[in-house]
Amino acid sequence: MDGFKRKITHSLQAQLLFWLSLVIVVAALGGGYFSFRGAFNEAYEFQDDQLRQIAGLMEQQRPAPGFVITEITEETADPESQVIVQVMGKHGSEISVRHDEKLSLPPNLPEGIQTFQSSHHAWRLFIRNLPSGDRLVVGQRTEVRDEIAHGSGLRTVLPFLVLMPVLLIVVNVLIRQMLKPIAKLSGDLDRRGEADLGAMDDRHVPAEIRPFTSSINALLLRVEKSMEMQKRFVADAAHELRSPLTALSLQAENLSKIDLPPPATERLSALRGGLQRMRTLLEQLLLMARSQASPQGQSQQPLSQVPMEDMFKQVLEDLMPMVEAKKLDIEVRADRETRFHGHAFDCVVVIKNLVDNAIRYTPEYGRIVMSARQDGNQVLIDIEDSGPGVSDEDRKRIFDPFYRVLGSGESGSGLGLAIVKAILDRNGASISVANMKDAGQTVSGLRVTVCFPGRFPTA
Repeated sequence: MDGFKRKITHSLQAQLLFWLSLVIVVAALGGGYFSFRGAFNEAYEFQDDQLRQIAGLMEQQRPAPGFVITEITEETADPESQVIVQVMGKHGSEISVRHDEKLSLPPNLPEGIQTFQSSHHAWRLFIRNLPSGDRLVVGQRTEVRDEIAHGSGLRTVLPFLVLMPVLLIVVNVLIRQMLKPIAKLSGDLDRRGEADLGAMDDRHVPAEIRPFTSSINALLLRVEKSMEMQKRFVADAAHELRSPLTALSLQAENLSKIDLPPPATERLSALRGGLQRMRTLLEQLLLMARSQASPQGQSQQPLSQVPMEDMFKQVLEDLMPMVEAKKLDIEVRADRETRFHGHAFDCVVVIKNLVDNAIRYTPEYGRIVMSARQDGNQVLIDIEDSGPGVSDEDRKRIFDPFYRVLGSGESGSGLGLAIVKAILDRNGASISVANMKDAGQTVSGLRVTVCFPGRFPTA
């Protein structure tokens, strides 16, 4: 019941359907009731008028005292429709209606229309005083009147009973049809990517909803402009810092060629390491800015068809110093037949960042497996490592910019996986992260799977 109340309170469609249905039901019940009562009253009036007319005709015939008509002229006639006519004296009378029923009328019955209850049935009587002092009685059972009233009432109410569910269904369908543009608009928004901030198409939205959609479009435009300014600032700042950072790196390189005391040499080595990390951060910031600047489905790189084996080799050539420093075992599983068809540069960046991340979190003498396989028109790339894996909480945020797993002891900017996600979203690819477990259900590493479509959208 609480769920129903919440739905009625917060759903425009549910409220419209509820109140319109309530109005239809109340109107149908009210109309049916008054129509039923009207049919009953008409049947009552019909019987009373019939008795009056018979009494008028019989009065014109000037019947003698004791005159009685109780016979049914047709053998198949309904006994309930029998009409009795009698001239009653001052002391009342007893009429033999049927062989097993007698109607005893007392002398004190008032003149006019009335209902009289006999021992067997209820009778509708019309009594008129004659000039001779006698009384003319015309009567008929009330059953015939009730049958006519019920039949007329049901025939009147039946259309309401039939139309009420039909109207409820029609109203429900119409409300859903009228609100369908709003549901379609909501579905379009749900299917959008986080970088798609274009205006909503509200041409088919009802006029009452259009001010709301116009406000949302204005908000989306402001958010888009704000994000563009942030991206431009990051790109410009990273670009402007490259020149002074390059100069500092050259100066540090020149100092390393001079014979310096051991303390100075140690400090110079730390300085060069910091400058290298700074250069890596700037490169990632520029790459992140370029990835976010390109609209979804577009890339500044040309389309090409490259064997996955060549891409793995290119990535390992760049990262081999890190691999050798930690004495890792690298295995590559890819053949010349598995080819990537799309923007090769984007694919290389994705693989490089994933392998770089695996190297950082895999302990010394660990193992990393790089594999690629063809699945129909798709290319699936797996990067597996023997590191500590990722917790459920960290898995929800590892693709956020500048997010790093706490307590790992590894240095980094936290941009690698964010760049991967931006490139994959732009190219219509997907990524999944899962912990690998050994026979004892203990986490034994991490597997990252990337699924590229058979052919990227053209630039």
